[in-house]
Amino acid sequence: MVLPTTLTAKAIKLCAAMLGASGASLPASFPIVVTSGVHLTDAPQNAADAEATVRDLIALGADFTAGPLAINGRDFATYGVTPRSAFDPCALARIDGSFDPSLRRIAPTVSSVTALLRQAFGARITDTIRPTNATYGARYSWHKVGQAIDFVPAGGVGAIDRAQIRALLASHQLQVVELLGPGDPGHSNHWHVAFAQPGQISDDPRRIEGDEDWIVDVPNMEQKQRLAAAEPRSAAQKTPQSVSAAPPTWDVFATAQWQAGQGGG
Repeated sequence: MVLPTTLTAKAIKLCAAMLGASGASLPASFPIVVTSGVHLTDAPQNAADAEATVRDLIALGADFTAGPLAINGRDFATYGVTPRSAFDPCALARIDGSFDPSLRRIAPTVSSVTALLRQAFGARITDTIRPTNATYGARYSWHKVGQAIDFVPAGGVGAIDRAQIRALLASHQLQVVELLGPGDPGHSNHWHVAFAQPGQISDDPRRIEGDEDWIVDVPNMEQKQRLAAAEPRSAAQKTPQSVSAAPPTWDVFATAQWQAGQGGG
């Protein structure tokens, strides 16, 4: 079971703020608002107290909301939220009813990242792996090495922003090496995200050709060489063949032999 797309998007944003690019964590908070059934005298000061309070409220049948997303206690079972995960935005970003923080890392593969985008944003996937000799798109594309996904969120391309995409991947310990969307040429109607493999570094921005005509990062030199080697050579690059002069027209046998050598009949 998953949260609605709007709540998941909010959880991703909060998770990004908690993780922080600088590594500094935001102070934890444990908001609980009781609207009926009981009276809450003291606000919990730590995670253990917050979890215990929510468990008591559920047992007493109280009407309340809890956590940074203010999820109603009646909806916990529907969304697979637990008294612990209710206060953890990163857990809520991928809630499946059996969340374990140790499972937050996922493998950097097209299939795993595709599943993540579908779950978080209700994404419709429009492109993944392309052949290395594809004539469409960018010449040096992350799609050609199986590290890029094009998608459209369930609410449309404007339903999410770059920060939410980065936060989602960061919350699962995935590094974004390329992110294109509205505002980038050729990407007004979809999002394009490329992810790194472990230990991979990309710091070679450049202009490229094709319908994806601006790329923030491109494959490293080893990948470029592999892609270039796989591309068919153009007619201008083919090794020229020696062309012999035609024999005199009166020499019938020599002319026939020359025409056969030139592919003629």
